Amino acid sequence: MAIEPQSLNLTFLGSGNAFAAEGRAFSSFLVDGRYLFDCGPTVLQQLRKLNIDANDIDAVFISHFHADHFFGLPFLLLDAKYGGRSKDLVIVGPPGIEHHSEDLLRLGYPHVTAEHTTDFRRRYVEVLDGCETDIAGVTLTAASVEHVPEMQCFAFRARIGDRVVVYSGDTTLCSGLLSLIPGADVIVLECSCNGVPVHLSPEGVETVRKHASPGAHLIVTHLDGHDHPNDFANLIVAQDLAIFTFD
Repeated sequence: MAIEPQSLNLTFLGSGNAFAAEGRAFSSFLVDGRYLFDCGPTVLQQLRKLNIDANDIDAVFISHFHADHFFGLPFLLLDAKYGGRSKDLVIVGPPGIEHHSEDLLRLGYPHVTAEHTTDFRRRYVEVLDGCETDIAGVTLTAASVEHVPEMQCFAFRARIGDRVVVYSGDTTLCSGLLSLIPGADVIVLECSCNGVPVHLSPEGVETVRKHASPGAHLIVTHLDGHDHPNDFANLIVAQDLAIFTFD
């Protein structure tokens, strides 16, 4: 008997850019309720709206250190301290992820950083271009992408069982992003329709589509509220609190 492929469940906690275009929460999504990709300042209230227990999250994957992708982490850790979290939380990101995370937490909620004040550990994993590692049930591949010159930014390819999710993070069209695309089941792409040169344009999204497998699902997020030239034809458009299941 053939084994049915497992389902993938993606929950978009936010779908907006750094300016909260159209009142959207900052771009972030959960995979299978366990894996959080990016952690902007609106993450915790979005989890609350969906009655999702933040303690169910096993790993947080930070694509880069811009505030709309990263500055929600102290709130998540504060909630973990007072919300009864007992299992370790893995925090994955660019070089400096531990230093920057602990500095941010120390600035915002210094008592959370004190030793022996939590029942769980914060475990940090740095990624480099091309690295592959197993984290909390995910086989993760990271690729350096081109967003802004002053910051290391990464796209992620996550294999969960027999399914693959790719997340672009913030990027322009570049070889690092394209290297992760073949064979992916679901591809989550940022998309700027306002001609911002440090973001992925609609034309870039179409180029990614050409590198994707025929059955791949493309989801656009990190939206800026401007009209798409083709009205997002043949794309899934993320919305705040939207849930997509792929069998």
